[in-house]
Amino acid sequence: MISAIIMASGFSKRMGQNKLLMKYNNKFLIEYTLNIISEGNFKQKILVTQYEEIKEFGEKLDYKVVSNIYPSKGQSESIKLGVKNCDYCEGYMFFVGDQPLINKKDIEKLIKVFKEDTDCIVIPKYKDKSGNPVIYPSTYKEQLLNLRGDKGGKSIIKSSHKIKYVNVRENTLFDVDNIDDFNNLLRRRAENEKGHNSN
Repeated sequence: MISAIIMASGFSKRMGQNKLLMKYNNKFLIEYTLNIISEGNFKQKILVTQYEEIKEFGEKLDYKVVSNIYPSKGQSESIKLGVKNCDYCEGYMFFVGDQPLINKKDIEKLIKVFKEDTDCIVIPKYKDKSGNPVIYPSTYKEQLLNLRGDKGGKSIIKSSHKIKYVNVRENTLFDVDNIDDFNNLLRRRAENEKGHNSN
């Protein structure tokens, strides 16, 4: 089985505040990610964060919560903490907390493709854009544990010859990096509500 690792330790420098604790539809952004992963069939669900409020959300949903006391080391620190705290599994599925529109069917689609070949890194894409969540086979464990800085697993992807890209919905890859993205999110909601009301 696959373990889910949620990386929620970032400083949100481009946002100017902790974006994961910004409200969208009366929920914090991080809650969307945690709730949808809770519905999935994972061997383990591990939440890596430096924030007390986010730890509490995870504990309420029965996540294994791991404290990141060195978040300044970058995204690689969350990756390593997640992997180190996983029991044996076939693969690690890495999520970020700022994708509130992520789709459950797309998550299941990625897992299905991985199970067809558990030696492949599985990456979601929409048109020319790729993003998260990415699944790494457990055979990449040592490479994941040797990562440094804030580049995440991109260096592993670049050197791998076994990659499968999976087409997903545009919304699944939508992430909130800055205030423009957040305003775009609010605008999408308003447009959806307008569309529903006009039907």
